Amino acid sequence: MSDSPEEVTTDNHINQDVPRPNLEAIMHVPLSVSVELGRVELPLHHVARLHRGTVVDLKKEANAEVDILANGQVFARGEVVSSDGKLGIRIVDIVPSGERIRSLG
Repeated sequence: MSDSPEEVTTDNHINQDVPRPNLEAIMHVPLSVSVELGRVELPLHHVARLHRGTVVDLKKEANAEVDILANGQVFARGEVVSSDGKLGIRIVDIVPSGERIRSLG
């Protein structure tokens, strides 16, 4: 086998022949995005006694990262920030797509 340019196929050449998906069609699909500060399991009788001012311990440090979910699946992690008296989330890490796919199963 010779190494002439006509016979050598590179990965770049292969990738150029594969059509890329047109994501424009789904860019306006609404997603439910939520931030999970923490989770706790409580017996029903504890939930029934909750009232205004009750503090629920989420078993998480105050400065810990929070999970950011899209349609119930974690896609990023962030930190809670305050700006002009309002709360927000600063994204600090995007979950790799392989890990997101594994979490679906």
